[in-house]
Amino acid sequence: MTATSGDLADFARRLPKAELHLHIEGTLEPELMFELARRNGIRLPYASVDDVRRAYVFSDLQSFLDIYYAGCCVLLTEQDFYDLTWAYLARAAQQRVRHAEIFFDPQTHTDRGVPFDTVVSGIHRALQEGEAHFGIRSG
Repeated sequence: MTATSGDLADFARRLPKAELHLHIEGTLEPELMFELARRNGIRLPYASVDDVRRAYVFSDLQSFLDIYYAGCCVLLTEQDFYDLTWAYLARAAQQRVRHAEIFFDPQTHTDRGVPFDTVVSGIHRALQEGEAHFGIRSG
C-alpha cells in the first residue's frame, strides 16, 4: 500500500516543528500592520490590506526592504511588540510549532527612538505567556 500525497501532507501537518532563526518583524501580517498604524497614528504608504498583500510579492531586495521597514514603523510600544509576537505564536501553534528561535532587529527600532527595553519587554512577555498558553518554547 502506498501513501497518497494527501496522506503525506496530513502527516507533515501533524508533526511537531521548530522554527529556527525567525525574525519576528518579518511575521507582521497586513491586518495587524494596519491595526497598529491606526492605534499609533501612523500613515502607511499602502491604501489597504490588499495593497500590502500585493507588496508582499516582492521582486528584489529593495522591494522586500520597503515593506519590511513600513511594517517596522508601526511598532512603537511594548504592547505593539507583544501583539506582533502573540500573533506569530497563535499562527505557529496552529502549525504545531513547539519551539521558536526568535530574533529581532534592535537597531531598526532604537534608530527610530524606540527604547531597547520596550522591544525586549514586549517580545519577552509574549514568549513567556505563549509558552504557558500554546506550549511553544523559545530561545
